[in-house]
Amino acid sequence: MTDTETRLRDYLHTQAATVPDNAQGPGLESPERRRNWPVLAAAAAIVVVVVLAASLLTRGDRPDPARRPAPPVSGAAPQVPYTVYEENSLHDGKQTVRIPKGIDGFFFGRVGGGWLGQQLSVPGQFRPGILLPNGIFRTLGPDRSDGQQLSPDRKQLAMYHYLSNTRGQVIVIDIQSGRQVAQLPAEAGRPTILGWNQDGLWLDREKAGLVVWQPASGQQRRVSIAGFDGSASIPAAAGTVVVSAKAGGKRCLKAGALRDDGFKVLREYCDDGPEHLYPVLSPDGRTMIQSARAEAIDINTGQVTKLKLQNRMSDALPQPVFENGTQLLTLTETVGVGGAVHNQLFRCDVTSGECKLLVEKADAWTIHEP
Repeated sequence: MTDTETRLRDYLHTQAATVPDNAQGPGLESPERRRNWPVLAAAAAIVVVVVLAASLLTRGDRPDPARRPAPPVSGAAPQVPYTVYEENSLHDGKQTVRIPKGIDGFFFGRVGGGWLGQQLSVPGQFRPGILLPNGIFRTLGPDRSDGQQLSPDRKQLAMYHYLSNTRGQVIVIDIQSGRQVAQLPAEAGRPTILGWNQDGLWLDREKAGLVVWQPASGQQRRVSIAGFDGSASIPAAAGTVVVSAKAGGKRCLKAGALRDDGFKVLREYCDDGPEHLYPVLSPDGRTMIQSARAEAIDINTGQVTKLKLQNRMSDALPQPVFENGTQLLTLTETVGVGGAVHNQLFRCDVTSGECKLLVEKADAWTIHEP
């Protein structure tokens, strides 16, 4: 990453931290207070703008340079997809795919023989789709759609479709046919799509609060979680979820499961700190990560394992990603001369806390969900 790109990224990180809680997403004018949407949108914008800036600032009108090899990886390569921006490519095992121009470098999981991503149609307007191994990007759903979330079986895709500057709706697309198969009634404001598991699609619907929607039946269920403040980690294969919450001036992670009588909290972990927490949960639903403290919490026993990292875990996108039930990939941050942020990529065992350096210079790396 060049000095210019690094300075741009650092500036955008600073700007993201200044976004007020009542800021609105692109094209929206709803006065209702949003919780985590502005920060996520700003963080996502960092990824998009840095990639676009890298193209404009380093290439201009010149032809693309020859593809350079990915930076060296110490030990086994990541078992999840990852992007190397310096070469504008996505890597997944033995596959390497050039990312076409106009496609965001952040991906949301393997699906349909490729990787779920998003196309930047015009500034501020996204459209989901699948990057195929041959480099073609197959769009899904209508333009002016984002917030994509895969169904547990990875056969359907939920997204938010902007119908106007102030109204929109959550829709579900069948991935194979590309047809719309379900939708929620249009409304003002923008619900946040948090995740999709066996219970249904989890949505933060502003005034209506936290809602779980089953697209197949159309049934909606309100879920009450004390102190919930807008973020969640919802593995597709697990019945357990983790949400962020505030309680008595403390920031908390609450792990729980949906029951007939409501949300049952299985483990609560709180500490002092003003920062908003973005939950991370293992795919088996057994371990949650407190990124601000670099800790792994066993949900069944409550045992806390400190991850042996010298530097702080990155608090921007991408969040830490589990390769399996016990192995966690995470970027760490160090601040260099002039305030430039530098990243390293580690693999940590959440049962022992041992961490191994995979990439020494990972400033241009992004890791993705499997």
